[in-house]
Amino acid sequence: MYDESVVSVKTETFSGAAAKSPISQCIRTVLRRACVEKRLTIGLLPAIQYLSKNTNGALFCLTAAAPPGDSATHMQEVLLQAFCDENDIYVIKVDSENKLKRLLGFCKTAMDFSCILVHYPYADPFSDSQEIDLSILSEAEKDLIDHCDTNWGTQMPVIKLPEK
Repeated sequence: MYDESVVSVKTETFSGAAAKSPISQCIRTVLRRACVEKRLTIGLLPAIQYLSKNTNGALFCLTAAAPPGDSATHMQEVLLQAFCDENDIYVIKVDSENKLKRLLGFCKTAMDFSCILVHYPYADPFSDSQEIDLSILSEAEKDLIDHCDTNWGTQMPVIKLPEK
């Protein structure tokens, strides 16, 4: 079912100077930076638990297709996607949970990588403002937002991640 919707990403460029590459490279850059900055929630259940307490903290929700025949996981993913859409969290579908593991350097773990939340960058703790400062986003994050905005309201294509 999902294999038919996997598309190769166009090699067009997006707005930022750092992202003169396919959108899959932007995803890699965003994930690696967020991992270093400890801004990831990894796993479907941890993501659901995080979002139940903090609906405004996530910027992106990356999901990999559930294995065929796993209807319980598929239902959870559909509900999570609806929740994210309702709360203006960008949902990005990727082609492989294993590629997400490799991108983050977790090749030998049995951990669930079917869903990854990328949190907003940490704001100034001394600021009184409750607004999220979008100026602190990286160029790759801004390019990924542009990509999501372009596809908002349509069926988001499944992004084919790089092998390495």
